[in-house]
Amino acid sequence: MGKRKIKLIALFSILLCWVSLVYAFSSGPPPSNTGAPGESNCSSCHRGSNPTGNVRIEGLPQAYVAGTRYNLTVTVSETGKQRWGFQITAIRDDGSAAGTFMITDSSMTQMSSGSPGGRSRMYIQHSPNGTQRGKRDTASFKFDWVAPTSDVGRITFFVAGNAANNDGSSGNDNIYLANVAIMAGSNVPAPTLTSLNPISGPAAGGTEITLTGTNFVTGATVTIDTTRVNATFDNARNLRVVTPPHAPGTVDIIVTNPDGQVARLRNSFTYEAVQLPAPSISNISPNMGPTSGGTMVTIMGTNFAAGASVVVGSRQATMVNITETQITAITQPNNPGTVNVVVTNPDGQVSTLPGGFTFVGEPVGGMVQLLSPNGGEVLSSGGAAFTINWMVMSGASATQRLELSTDGGQTFSTMIMDNLDATETSFEFAVPPGINTTNARIRISVIENGAVTSDTSDGNFRILPAPTITNVAPTVTSSIKLKITGTMFQSGAVIEVNGAAIPSTKFKSATSLIGKKVDRNLAGQQIKVRVRNPDGTISLERLITP
Repeated sequence: MGKRKIKLIALFSILLCWVSLVYAFSSGPPPSNTGAPGESNCSSCHRGSNPTGNVRIEGLPQAYVAGTRYNLTVTVSETGKQRWGFQITAIRDDGSAAGTFMITDSSMTQMSSGSPGGRSRMYIQHSPNGTQRGKRDTASFKFDWVAPTSDVGRITFFVAGNAANNDGSSGNDNIYLANVAIMAGSNVPAPTLTSLNPISGPAAGGTEITLTGTNFVTGATVTIDTTRVNATFDNARNLRVVTPPHAPGTVDIIVTNPDGQVARLRNSFTYEAVQLPAPSISNISPNMGPTSGGTMVTIMGTNFAAGASVVVGSRQATMVNITETQITAITQPNNPGTVNVVVTNPDGQVSTLPGGFTFVGEPVGGMVQLLSPNGGEVLSSGGAAFTINWMVMSGASATQRLELSTDGGQTFSTMIMDNLDATETSFEFAVPPGINTTNARIRISVIENGAVTSDTSDGNFRILPAPTITNVAPTVTSSIKLKITGTMFQSGAVIEVNGAAIPSTKFKSATSLIGKKVDRNLAGQQIKVRVRNPDGTISLERLITP
């Protein structure tokens, strides 16, 4: 009887994995496949030869602080692979769920739940768009995790990553597993930041600066103004970073330890404006090509800078190579006629070759591809705006239209925006209150030369009622406490200040939240407050000055 039971379990695992491969893996794996205790991992089906890759979890603290929100990344890597998947869970030693996962990129990730061995668990995994078909060698997925509101002992994260070759079968795909255990922290001292060296650098970035202070730990991150950059940990008193590009001016430097504690040095680094020589175009060769694009051109001149862009006609060319005196690029589709060639350096300086290139052939119609929302996302009805992204190839005379369907694409009865400029590839969409559906889709249309070309979301996404904030009452002591009243708050909701989760959010009811331990240095400044529910909905921001 024991052997028969084992055989039946093995057979069920294989059947489950086969069904998942055919019907579910591109849209997300079935729950309970991380390799955690009581779970399988589908390696019986995805069993390629010579596995040389890995899966890793980044952003976990050395020790978690109760109620703290952490920004995590799962990266799956294997040379040559072109499609990707993952699933992660966090559990206590008794096998039950630990903490709360939060979706931050609904175009790439989604949430699921399962109960292996009768223990309820939460999972973050790839969405249909998150398979990132065609992306070679490595793929990453970002999401947040909120630690439990009290010390629950050891928490172990189990993750399974799938590196696939995108050939439609599972025979040469590889499953990679990893697990990381962390314990609760206690009385961890906060970092301090006392000085920088040097204190200024060019607006183009690239300056290595040394940060000096106390209580830095491995995994600490550095934010320069609003841009997070990679930090090199030397010791508890020194970190090193390289500045990113930034407009001229003085900015704050912020150090954040993995436990969420922060040190800020205000107005401590100055980006200096450096006027580089302007670019100059002397000629382009060849100077003629088809309206369908695809012509590789060489642009000769002087003072071309790394990161420069080239526009031939109405569309930006695809860059191939650039030196100080020569740019190689590929033209994109354009309507027939003689057009200008424009080179723009990263500092904004421009050189134009009037009538430098001639497109020959028939007029081209528009081409468009919707990128997001493309299925599985959550939009907030009456809440925070969502960015619609797409790719378009069209002439300068084209116009674009965005429409919303609430019935799975059968009809598109809501006009989002009409007569968009041909150059637009994104739009901030604030869903009006009262639109609630689990079968939403977006359609983007390009109208050019009398022809209409459209693309629609591949799958349905959800539009759910957003939480609302009616009042924020701050109290300032050694830190800032926020008492928020409103509607439709959910258990597990998180208060965010200036886009970042505060260290401690307490759910009192559907109409009341308490946020504690907000940085005292924000007192007297105007800050942006919003609420993010665990279902992915986000309230409108509320501006207050504590």
